[in-house]
Amino acid sequence: MTTDWIHPVTQLALGLGVTAIALWAAFAALRRLQRRQGGRVGLSILGAIAVGTRERVVLLEAEGVRLLIGVTPNTITLLQRLPDRPSPFAERLAAAIDEERVDRHPTPPSTQEGAHP
Repeated sequence: MTTDWIHPVTQLALGLGVTAIALWAAFAALRRLQRRQGGRVGLSILGAIAVGTRERVVLLEAEGVRLLIGVTPNTITLLQRLPDRPSPFAERLAAAIDEERVDRHPTPPSTQEGAHP
C-alpha cells in the first residue's frame, strides 16, 4: 500500500487554509476601512420604509443636506430635497428672540364689551 497521495493532499489543504485566512483578513481590513471612511463622508441614513416588496423610500443626510429618495432594484430617484434642519442653537435663539419681542411689545389687554376706558 502506497502513501504517495498524502504529501500532495497535505500541501493542498495547507494552501487552501492559508488562502482562506488571507481572504478573511483582507475582508476584515476592508470592513474597518469602510467604517472609517463612512464617518468622514458625512452620509447617514435617517430612516427608511418599504413601500413595496423591493421598493423603499429612504431619508438620508449627505454632508448636511437631507434627501428623500426612492430606491428600487433598478433605479434610485431623488423624490425631494428637504429644507435643512435648524440646529438646536438656532431653535433656542429663535425662541429667545420671540420672547424678547413679546416682552417689548406686550399685547394690549382685551377690552370688555360695554366697558369704556
